[in-house]
Amino acid sequence: MNRHLKPKPDFYLLEEVAAILRSSKRTIYNRIYRNRVYGEQNPVPPYIKMNGKLLFPSKDFDNWIDSQKTSG
Repeated sequence: MNRHLKPKPDFYLLEEVAAILRSSKRTIYNRIYRNRVYGEQNPVPPYIKMNGKLLFPSKDFDNWIDSQKTSG
């Protein structure tokens, strides 16, 4: 067993999600805002807001990534 592996976090931070998606934090914020205010259907990972921060449950995020795959 490799002792240097970190356990998977329960939540990803916005910075981590942006890096994984190769996107900017601003783009993710904009998509969330447009979905909420204008009812748009931009793809955004599941999140919760706690103490003014966006947190992305890692299990839900991984499932969301799998659901975004397209054949083509």
